[in-house]
Amino acid sequence: MKKRIIIEILFICLIGVLGWYLHGIMKQEESRNTRLKHNRNNTTFMSGSGIDVIGNSVDSIKVKETTSLGRNKVAFLLRYSSLDADLQFWNEVRGLLLNNDDVQLVAYCENTHCVDVIKNKPDMADFTVLEYGEIVDIQAVLNVDANGEFWLLGKNTKKIKWRDESKTPFDIALSIGLGL
Repeated sequence: MKKRIIIEILFICLIGVLGWYLHGIMKQEESRNTRLKHNRNNTTFMSGSGIDVIGNSVDSIKVKETTSLGRNKVAFLLRYSSLDADLQFWNEVRGLLLNNDDVQLVAYCENTHCVDVIKNKPDMADFTVLEYGEIVDIQAVLNVDANGEFWLLGKNTKKIKWRDESKTPFDIALSIGLGL
């Protein structure tokens, strides 16, 4: 009986040590997955690659390269329902940033109606408008636009509110140009 108790205690200790060891491995794997996900998002998110509305292939600098060069990339959505106002707003922002080559504006069309309008008059936009692109990028832009925001990707990647009556193109250009 005494041997059996000793064996059970050893077995319990063995299970405890094994559990502790496996817990450590799981934590390391979870940490590794988090780092990989973060790195993957920072290197491929907003690649800006796709097809623009006039059929040209667009393959711009990736965010990792953009940030290492001190550049900013701006990704935003053009809504069909407010297309004229959106174009006017972002064209004015582009005009204010005209001397700043370190900023790239990339717009995503919300739907085919938006694409059709810009295809008919491609000079309506003073920036790249993508018809097709990476699904992760498009979904990220759609998600932030639901909150009235756009992505500013650069040294300090962040979302900035722009669909707000109090925000002017000058405010946005200043935020983009300074990386605020």
